[in-house]
Amino acid sequence: MTLPTLGWKEEASLPEWGIHGLRVKLDTGARTSALHVLRFRVVGHHEHDGEPMPVARLTVPLSRDDSDQTVSVTTPVIGYKSVRDTRARSELRPVVRTRLVCGPLDVEIDISVTDRAGMIFRMILGRKALAGRALVDPSRGYTTRVGKARREESRR
Repeated sequence: MTLPTLGWKEEASLPEWGIHGLRVKLDTGARTSALHVLRFRVVGHHEHDGEPMPVARLTVPLSRDDSDQTVSVTTPVIGYKSVRDTRARSELRPVVRTRLVCGPLDVEIDISVTDRAGMIFRMILGRKALAGRALVDPSRGYTTRVGKARREESRR
Protein backbone atom coordinates (compact mmCIF):
# COMPACT_ATOMS: atom_id res chain seq x y z
CA MET A 1 0.00 0.00 0.00
CA THR A 2 1.38 3.39 -1.00
CA LEU A 3 0.70 6.17 1.50
CA PRO A 4 -0.14 9.67 0.24
CA THR A 5 2.46 12.37 0.82
CA LEU A 6 1.36 15.65 2.38
CA GLY A 7 3.36 18.82 3.01
CA TRP A 8 4.25 20.28 6.41
CA LYS A 9 1.27 22.62 6.08
CA GLU A 10 -2.01 21.85 4.35
CA GLU A 11 -5.61 22.88 3.99
CA ALA A 12 -8.17 20.60 5.62
CA SER A 13 -11.85 20.32 6.44
CA LEU A 14 -13.82 19.20 9.46
CA PRO A 15 -16.94 18.50 7.37
CA GLU A 16 -19.18 17.28 10.22
CA TRP A 17 -18.73 20.72 11.75
CA GLY A 18 -19.07 22.70 8.50
CA ILE A 19 -15.45 23.89 8.63
CA HIS A 20 -13.58 24.02 5.31
CA GLY A 21 -10.32 25.62 4.18
CA LEU A 22 -8.74 25.27 7.62
CA ARG A 23 -4.98 25.81 7.55
CA VAL A 24 -3.29 23.01 9.50
CA LYS A 25 0.31 22.32 10.43
CA LEU A 26 1.35 18.68 10.21
CA ASP A 27 3.53 18.20 13.26
CA THR A 28 5.11 14.78 13.68
CA GLY A 29 6.67 16.04 16.92
CA ALA A 30 3.22 16.47 18.43
CA ARG A 31 1.51 13.27 19.49
CA THR A 32 -1.99 14.75 19.68
CA SER A 33 -3.88 16.97 17.24
CA ALA A 34 -5.06 20.30 18.65
CA LEU A 35 -7.66 22.86 17.55
CA HIS A 36 -7.93 26.52 18.52
CA VAL A 37 -11.27 27.47 20.06
CA LEU A 38 -12.39 30.87 21.27
CA ARG A 39 -14.86 29.43 23.79
CA PHE A 40 -15.52 26.05 25.39
CA ARG A 41 -18.74 25.70 27.37
CA VAL A 42 -20.39 22.61 28.86
CA VAL A 43 -24.03 22.43 27.71
CA GLY A 44 -25.01 18.92 28.81
CA HIS A 45 -23.76 15.43 29.53
CA HIS A 46 -23.52 12.03 27.85
CA GLU A 47 -22.13 8.64 28.79
CA HIS A 48 -18.81 7.49 27.29
CA ASP A 49 -17.41 4.06 28.22
CA GLY A 50 -19.78 3.94 31.19
CA GLU A 51 -18.62 7.30 32.54
CA PRO A 52 -20.61 10.57 32.55
CA MET A 53 -18.88 13.04 30.22
CA PRO A 54 -19.75 16.59 29.15
CA VAL A 55 -21.24 17.72 25.89
CA ALA A 56 -19.53 20.99 24.94
CA ARG A 57 -20.28 23.93 22.72
CA LEU A 58 -17.12 25.09 20.96
CA THR A 59 -16.72 28.42 19.23
CA VAL A 60 -14.21 27.86 16.43
CA PRO A 61 -12.79 30.87 14.54
CA LEU A 62 -12.80 30.55 10.74
CA SER A 63 -10.32 33.35 10.18
CA ARG A 64 -7.26 34.64 12.01
CA ASP A 65 -8.04 38.13 10.75
CA ASP A 66 -11.80 38.36 11.44
CA SER A 67 -12.85 37.23 14.93
CA ASP A 68 -16.52 37.62 13.97
CA GLN A 69 -16.27 34.68 11.54
CA THR A 70 -16.92 31.67 13.77
CA VAL A 71 -18.70 28.33 13.80
CA SER A 72 -20.49 27.07 16.90
CA VAL A 73 -20.21 23.30 17.31
CA THR A 74 -21.91 21.10 19.88
CA THR A 75 -20.00 17.86 20.40
CA PRO A 76 -19.43 15.20 23.05
CA VAL A 77 -16.20 15.30 25.01
CA ILE A 78 -14.68 11.80 24.88
CA GLY A 79 -12.04 12.37 27.53
CA TYR A 80 -9.31 14.61 28.91
CA LYS A 81 -5.63 14.44 28.09
CA SER A 82 -2.58 15.97 29.72
CA VAL A 83 -0.71 17.79 26.93
CA ARG A 84 2.44 19.88 26.98
CA ASP A 85 1.95 23.26 25.33
CA THR A 86 4.53 25.09 23.20
CA ARG A 87 6.28 26.26 26.38
CA ALA A 88 6.50 22.66 27.70
CA ARG A 89 3.88 23.35 30.41
CA SER A 90 1.45 20.51 31.08
CA GLU A 91 -2.25 21.29 30.80
CA LEU A 92 -5.36 19.12 30.96
CA ARG A 93 -7.35 19.50 27.73
CA PRO A 94 -10.76 18.20 26.70
CA VAL A 95 -10.66 15.80 23.74
CA VAL A 96 -13.34 15.60 21.04
CA ARG A 97 -13.66 13.39 17.96
CA THR A 98 -14.63 14.34 14.40
CA ARG A 99 -13.91 13.58 10.78
CA LEU A 100 -10.94 15.26 9.09
CA VAL A 101 -10.45 15.49 5.33
CA CYS A 102 -7.07 16.63 4.04
CA GLY A 103 -6.55 15.80 0.38
CA PRO A 104 -6.69 11.99 0.10
CA LEU A 105 -6.80 11.61 3.89
CA ASP A 106 -10.36 11.09 5.20
CA VAL A 107 -10.30 9.88 8.82
CA GLU A 108 -11.96 10.23 12.18
CA ILE A 109 -9.50 11.73 14.65
CA ASP A 110 -9.30 12.81 18.28
CA ILE A 111 -8.54 16.50 18.81
CA SER A 112 -7.67 18.35 21.99
CA VAL A 113 -9.25 21.78 22.21
CA THR A 114 -7.25 24.72 23.48
CA ASP A 115 -6.48 28.41 23.08
CA ARG A 116 -3.92 28.75 20.27
CA ALA A 117 -4.26 32.53 20.05
CA GLY A 118 -1.07 34.01 18.69
CA MET A 119 -0.18 30.84 16.80
CA ILE A 120 -0.04 30.96 13.00
CA PHE A 121 -1.95 27.68 12.57
CA ARG A 122 -5.33 27.22 14.22
CA MET A 123 -4.90 23.47 14.09
CA ILE A 124 -2.02 21.03 14.60
CA LEU A 125 -2.34 17.61 13.03
CA GLY A 126 -0.32 15.30 15.27
CA ARG A 127 1.38 12.01 14.54
CA LYS A 128 -1.45 9.85 15.98
CA ALA A 129 -3.73 11.15 13.21
CA LEU A 130 -1.06 10.60 10.55
CA ALA A 131 0.57 7.31 11.58
CA GLY A 132 0.08 4.64 8.95
CA ARG A 133 -2.11 6.97 6.88
CA ALA A 134 0.20 9.55 5.29
CA LEU A 135 3.82 10.59 4.88
CA VAL A 136 4.96 14.16 5.54
CA ASP A 137 7.39 15.90 3.20
CA PRO A 138 8.74 18.91 5.13
CA SER A 139 9.98 20.54 1.90
CA ARG A 140 6.42 20.91 0.57
CA GLY A 141 3.33 22.80 1.63
CA TYR A 142 -0.31 23.15 0.58
CA THR A 143 -0.23 20.17 -1.75
CA THR A 144 -3.99 19.72 -1.21
CA ARG A 145 -5.04 23.37 -1.40
CA VAL A 146 -8.62 24.04 -2.44
CA GLY A 147 -9.25 27.02 -4.74
CA LYS A 148 -10.19 30.33 -3.12
CA ALA A 149 -13.60 30.44 -4.85
CA ARG A 150 -14.52 27.05 -3.40
CA ARG A 151 -13.38 28.11 0.10
CA GLU A 152 -15.52 31.24 -0.07
CA GLU A 153 -18.49 29.20 -1.28
CA SER A 154 -18.11 26.71 1.59
CA ARG A 155 -18.16 29.52 4.20
CA ARG A 156 -21.55 30.81 3.10
